Formats: sequence, structure tokens, C-alpha cells
Amino acid sequence: MVFNRAFGVASEPIISDYGKGMEISIIIGLILLLSAAFYVFIQIGLAAGLKRLDKTINNDRPFVSVIVAARNEEMNIYPLLQCLSHQTYSPYEIIIINDRSTDKTAQFIADFKKNCPNMTCVDIENLHDDMPAKKNALRAGIEVSKGEILCFTDADCLPPSHWIEELVKSFEPNVGLVAGYSPYQIPNNLISPVGFLKDLFYKFIRYEEFRAAIWAAGSIGWNVGWLCTGRNLAYRRNVYDDVHGFEKIKMSISGDDDLFLQLVRKQSAWKIHYVTAPESFVPTAPPLNLWSFIEQRKRHFSAAKFFPLPMKFFFIIYHSSNLLIFISPFLYLVNVLTLTVVIAVFCSKLIGDMLLFQYSYQTFEASNFRSSFIFMEVFYILYNSLIGPLSIFRKFAWKQS
Repeated sequence: MVFNRAFGVASEPIISDYGKGMEISIIIGLILLLSAAFYVFIQIGLAAGLKRLDKTINNDRPFVSVIVAARNEEMNIYPLLQCLSHQTYSPYEIIIINDRSTDKTAQFIADFKKNCPNMTCVDIENLHDDMPAKKNALRAGIEVSKGEILCFTDADCLPPSHWIEELVKSFEPNVGLVAGYSPYQIPNNLISPVGFLKDLFYKFIRYEEFRAAIWAAGSIGWNVGWLCTGRNLAYRRNVYDDVHGFEKIKMSISGDDDLFLQLVRKQSAWKIHYVTAPESFVPTAPPLNLWSFIEQRKRHFSAAKFFPLPMKFFFIIYHSSNLLIFISPFLYLVNVLTLTVVIAVFCSKLIGDMLLFQYSYQTFEASNFRSSFIFMEVFYILYNSLIGPLSIFRKFAWKQS
């Protein structure tokens, strides 16, 4: 004990405070090293999942129903219908659900239908029971559909002419659901110089969607599919009936894609496939500004509240590990970590990311991210740390329903 003359009391030796500081530093260092190891393990696992994706070719030609829910889409509906009416696949039908639109969406659909005999329009005037708006619209389209295979996209998308063809190829007899990639495509009127911040914004949202596709495809490769996008999705009508449609997932305003995929995986014997043919990629218009992007993503994140608890725990650990690696240099600056630990975890992350992205670039033809992925990754870490938690505290509506 050391006697404090100023106050006449005994105190612990200074060495003990130093020892406690060392213990805390060691504990934090071990946590960070374990986090880095976990992160790298998942990155390598996702890369392996991408390599495990089956290259299936089904030669059957089942009747296909393309179903699109549209609400106030007068700016997008005509280009979509043009794309859907010029598909190379046959036989198929187009079903557009006009969900209480207050603009010229219904008029444009009616005008297009005059020259498109395989197109049907379903008008929704009121919401029914407790089914969320978009699921209610999709359900209405499915109820009038005739197809053995149901294909889904959004009104602001531009499916290529071979889209249906490529999706159907993946439906081997045991495959019940097929997911695909939907990258953001900047409209021609926005390609002109838009300024540094706007350009950075568009680059990031394309990167974020690319990252989501890696998660979707990589997990499906291991037969543990978690994620997909409703902008490029197809499943058998039998699958929809087997899981009782959207009834078991109607508690979520979103989730007609992610939650439905998880439902199929857990409650049916059908296999799930991810199609990677470039001809199957469905470009979509990006949010026009940061606020609309954040609102869109908070709505998408909101479905995660209904993910199984182990899945929630997994994603929390993954994103927390990525965040810890990111802030490790700051911990070094305040003498909590050694430089050796910081270098080790950063090098581990860099190796894991490069291994995953090297293969992902090839799978999704996204080589434009090669030179900027490290920079984009910084924004991705902050994005998941800030935007994700907001979805827990907000309620959302589809198209102001």
C-alpha cells in the first residue's frame, strides 16, 4: 500500500492500475482478433458458396406468369411493359396489379394492353383484411395467374429480353424458388456530370446492392438462403400453395422476398437456386437522393425484425466484427491496442475481402468496384451501423399506403 500524505489515506500502488490497463488491453485485443477471424471465415465461406452454385439447364417450357405490383408508377410503367412484352420465352402472360394509383398509371396500362393480348390488369381499390399493401397486391395477381412458374419484378425495373428464359432454365424438377441479381442502373438523363457527392452516392448504392447479392448468392450456395430481392424472383405456383402464400409472413410490411424465401427453405422440401447468367440480371432505377435511399433501406431492413433469432445474432456479430476492425486504429491511438494487433486484423480483413470480391466480380460482372471497394467498404460499415438499427424504431408503408 502507498500512503497518500495529502489526505492521510492508503491507496493501491500505481503498478496495479497499470496492470489492470494491460488486462483490459489484452481482453480487447483478443476480442478483436476473434472478430477478425470470424469475419474472414464468413468472407471465405461466402466465396465458397458462390462456387457451389449449380449451373442448371432445364429444357421444359412451362407456362409462366409475370406479376408486377404498381402504385403511382406513371414514370416507369411504360418502359417496364416494353421490356416484358419483348421476352424471348414462350408461353407466358403479364399480370399488372394497379394498386390504388392516383396518377396516370392505370391509363398507361390500359393503353398498352390494347396491343398486348397476353397482358392482364388487376385493379385494387381497397385494402383487405390485415395483409400489408404490397403482399395484398401480389396475392391478387397470383390468384388470377395461370402459370406454373410465377416471376416477379418491380415497376421501376427493366428486365432484359432473355430474363424469363434464364429463370426457367434453373427450375429443375426439385427446384421451387429461383432468385437473381438486380443491380442499380443510372438513367441516361443522370449520366451527365452530377458533381462529386452525387457521383459518390450512386457508386455507393451500386456497391451496397452488389454486397447484398453476394450475401444472397453465397448463402443459397450453402443451402441456407437468407436473402433475395423481389425485383428478380421466381417460384412455382405449387410452392406458393405449399407454404400458404403470404399468410405466415403478413406481420411484416416488407419481406415478400426475404421472408418468403426463408419460409420455403424451412417449411418445404423444395430446393432454392440463384441464377448468375448476365442475361438474367434485372437493372433497376436507383433512389434519386440520399433521403429516399435511407427510407427505402429502412423499409427493407424492417423485415429483419422477423428473422429467426440465430440469424439476427449472426448478422449482429458479423457487422459488429466489421465495425470493430474499422475502429481498431482509434483504439491504438488511445493506447488500448498495440500496433501489431491493428495491422493483423486489418490485413486479415483485406485478405478476406479480396478473396471474396475477386470471385464476386466474375460472378456478377462487377469489375468496376475493383479500384474503389476499400473506399466503399468504409461507407458500407457506417451504413450498416447507422441505418440498420433505425428500422427497429420506425413503421413503414409501401408507396404511402
